[in-house]
Amino acid sequence: MKILVTLATMLLYGTICLAQAKTNAQAKTNTQARTNVQTTKQNSALKKIDSLLQVNNAWLEQIEITNSLKQRYKLYPTENIYTMLQLDTKTGMIEQVQWSLDQDKEYSIDINTEDLTYGMGYGSGSFELYPTKNIYQFILIDKTNGRKWHIQWGMESSKRWIKRIYKL
Repeated sequence: MKILVTLATMLLYGTICLAQAKTNAQAKTNTQARTNVQTTKQNSALKKIDSLLQVNNAWLEQIEITNSLKQRYKLYPTENIYTMLQLDTKTGMIEQVQWSLDQDKEYSIDINTEDLTYGMGYGSGSFELYPTKNIYQFILIDKTNGRKWHIQWGMESSKRWIKRIYKL
């Protein structure tokens, strides 16, 4: 009788363990299926976010290009009625512009041809010219970081120059 009870108990225990294993396997399969569905949904959401970011970046790039072209060049009068200075407010490059009623006396010549941003352009409006009491000299300032240059315009090439003003 003891053997019969022990045998019945073992059989019942084996059945319970088998049922438990099947239940665990089904739960695991269900969990994996849910995980797969969640992963698919997450991948889909990530793809949508990536697409939106690409569109947003394209718009921002276009806005930056549009803004950098607006008001990029600015003309500054000098005390000489026939001379103006043209500033590229994005790079800091300056041209001396001579105008006249006689076509053969009109021209434009560079004062500096170096991009003063050193490739780190911040867009239009970064540079500004300020006149001094001397009619031939101006101060150029980089409004993004405060760097300054002393500018002189003139009719002769030796009279046109730009020098960096360093902080002590």
